[in-house]
Amino acid sequence: MGESLYHHLDWLHGIELFEAAFSTQTFSKHAHEGFAIGAIAEGVGGYLCRGETMALPTGSLSLMNPEEPHTGYAATPWLRYNMLYASEAAICSVLQLRSLRGFSTVAPKDRGRAISKGLSALASALHAQKSRDWHLRVEEAVYDVLSQSFVRYGNAHLPPTGREPRAISTLKERIFAGVAVGEDLSLSSLAEGVGLSASYLIRATRRQTGLTPHGLVLWARIEQAHRLLLREIPAAEAAYMAGFYDQSHMIRQYRRHYGVTPGAVIRHS
Repeated sequence: MGESLYHHLDWLHGIELFEAAFSTQTFSKHAHEGFAIGAIAEGVGGYLCRGETMALPTGSLSLMNPEEPHTGYAATPWLRYNMLYASEAAICSVLQLRSLRGFSTVAPKDRGRAISKGLSALASALHAQKSRDWHLRVEEAVYDVLSQSFVRYGNAHLPPTGREPRAISTLKERIFAGVAVGEDLSLSSLAEGVGLSASYLIRATRRQTGLTPHGLVLWARIEQAHRLLLREIPAAEAAYMAGFYDQSHMIRQYRRHYGVTPGAVIRHS
């Protein structure tokens, strides 16, 4: 059934992710120094908070403000959830906000399961440490969870993005050049290279291209792998040279992009 894991992101303001999986674990009344953002992935969780006993079925969110006392337990034989912990300073830094209003609702329904998916994506990213651009992928996943949570449930207003054609063009050039030489790209270096904040860069890139910076990096790696395969470089070697975790990772991404596996590409001369 899996085991509980606790991730501490030392380089990213000490933000943490708890992958909880248990049946008998209980938590006595306690509080967290920072915000806690969680989503029930399987089973039903329960706790006492704000004088009310609550049951949180699969698909529910748990949104705790700092220093909010609560208990916690599994209300079903098996419970699995993901919970992100972050200080107000960390969140303001990631989202480029001056302050936070906090959450008014403790256990809202996760509309469209957006935050559940975001937390799952973060957990998946944290288990892919051997892949290049790992920090970039994790940073974007954290940004996604925080921005969705505070815009939807914390009355946060992120600065609007304008069109940034020059910055996005420079970003693409920087990414393709970095991929070509095997560079491990980070969000901070990409943002610094175009003179934008990391938060703004993610939103502006998505608005103009439909992809995040990590999405552009992945696209560049797929194109690099395609060129190598056309030169009859073996698939395993092409995957490594293009910066993929392994051959199977490259094949999955290649198929999503081209609609076929590398083995189905016929080179005519």
